[in-house]
Amino acid sequence: MILARGTPGFSGADLANLINMAAIRAAMNDSKAVTMADLEHSKDKILMGSEFKSTVVSEATRKLTAFREGGRALVAIYTDGADPVHKATIVPNATSLGRVMQLPDEDKQSVSRKEILARIDVCMAGWAAEELIFGEVSSSVSYELRKATRWARRMVTKYGMGNEVGPVTHEYNDSGRSMSSETRLLVEKEVKQLVEGAYTNAKTILTTHNKEFHALAHDLLEHETLTGTQIKTLIAEVRAQMEQQQQPQTVEAQSSSQSNTVPPSSSCQG
Repeated sequence: MILARGTPGFSGADLANLINMAAIRAAMNDSKAVTMADLEHSKDKILMGSEFKSTVVSEATRKLTAFREGGRALVAIYTDGADPVHKATIVPNATSLGRVMQLPDEDKQSVSRKEILARIDVCMAGWAAEELIFGEVSSSVSYELRKATRWARRMVTKYGMGNEVGPVTHEYNDSGRSMSSETRLLVEKEVKQLVEGAYTNAKTILTTHNKEFHALAHDLLEHETLTGTQIKTLIAEVRAQMEQQQQPQTVEAQSSSQSNTVPPSSSCQG
């Protein structure tokens, strides 16, 4: 089921190649059978390229990547409409220094406005994470920024989901022949508003869940790869610790309030 969710659009030949790669990996590891780990590794290799574990990455870059990918994972978890987080890793591969993989719960033939907005929020989470922790952003967020902009532009020009432009479609890649300059400016204004709004949403989540954010980044630095289940478990543990720390303070405040209460005076009649 998990493998099917992670291979949408794969042809029969693609699936056969995936299974063959998994079988080769199992044989190299002297396994008696092909496991889910073998299939998962082969799927990731096909979709994202081979992992470059031998690549020398500075500690500063590892920290930057851990907070960026941790931020994306956390925003995905706390954003309504976002696909569940399947995995987060800071192991570099052919295309990136780290990544967060999300898998839908079921096959989808279309996406709603809420789901697209959630995707834009997750795309901007890396930018928000780097800015919050390091005070500036790196060029590593450029790919996700392009994705966010493309989704926002599709919403406005293709899907008719823009509030300002309205329920109409526009051909954007025809050198502007199908729309006036005023409409084009309106499109760009709304695209910018959508992307900036996503950045604000992501920043709010990371600020609100600051302790979980730091704990997740530190776990990525230690283990390099975390599954969605491990991330949810970690978040639950951090939240439980926070609740335990707040309880003594609440009890102490109540006790202090009671001890400072002046008892009512009794009247004496003689």
